Amino acid sequence: MRPQRLDGMNGLARTWAAPWLSAAIALGAVLSGCEPEQVEHKAEPRFVTRGIISATASRYVESGAPRPYEQFEMAAVFPRFKAEDERIVDSLLGERVPSADLALDTCSQPIPVLNTRPRRRENGETAIELLDVGDINVEFGEHKAAVPTRTFPDLLKVIDGVIYSANESSSVTFEPGEVYTIEASGTDDIGAFGAGLEAPDELGEVKLDGIPIYEQMPVIRRGEDLEITWEGEGYGDEVIATINWTNVGISWSMSCRMKDDGRFSVPAEVTGLLLDPLVNNDHEMSLSRVRQVSFRSDGLRAGEFSFVVATSFLVRFESSR
Repeated sequence: MRPQRLDGMNGLARTWAAPWLSAAIALGAVLSGCEPEQVEHKAEPRFVTRGIISATASRYVESGAPRPYEQFEMAAVFPRFKAEDERIVDSLLGERVPSADLALDTCSQPIPVLNTRPRRRENGETAIELLDVGDINVEFGEHKAAVPTRTFPDLLKVIDGVIYSANESSSVTFEPGEVYTIEASGTDDIGAFGAGLEAPDELGEVKLDGIPIYEQMPVIRRGEDLEITWEGEGYGDEVIATINWTNVGISWSMSCRMKDDGRFSVPAEVTGLLLDPLVNNDHEMSLSRVRQVSFRSDGLRAGEFSFVVATSFLVRFESSR
């Protein structure tokens, strides 16, 4: 409840009396031989809200299989959280959009993927609230469909609220080149908004060292250049290549951030850093074309609509001779 404004003589009387009342209290404390008690005012926590909308077209390729497995999903969440808890938000919600904090056409060193999920909060409060923003609809081409809400159950008193999601079963399909327009009706917490983004093309034929990934399992030779090719025209998007593997029970990952021009060579000094697993298991590699646009609305600190077209497949490591 907001404090009522003091008007007229009542307000003037209180304004005039406040300093004298404080002085009287302080004087009384001095006369009694005690210091006035210091009242500690804790700053109210600052809450922020983000809008995260993603559309993901995924293709899983198995060498020798008659056709790849494909799926398309659209999802949206609007987390509200304390500003200092942003790391917790990223950890709990996961990374729906591949990203790499790298300069274009560079690769990271292999790093262990650590479990950074926070423990249950001692005071029992929910750290992240996923807000309802009203009805969300998506239009693309001649199609229009709703993106329905689903309740996200309270997870260890850390995250609670609703998520929006739709897929092919909800008549939301992947149409390369079509503009996808998202519209939300808004609520008291978040104003109505709209965002539009053209769906990127598929990656086309992906090859490692000139060998199509559909024909046989690709091999990455440690200590040798790895040439990656795909169908790209440098539209302005970026492509993130990620390799994930496990060694001695620890998960590892390496990423490259590349211009979407259809060709990139991972230098030999980078592939030489790939750990040689004790057991020669298969490992996963993915190429993801990422396109993004920002949107704004009352009640949101920031909003981002991302479109991802990804191809994932298995690879094997070999040591160069």
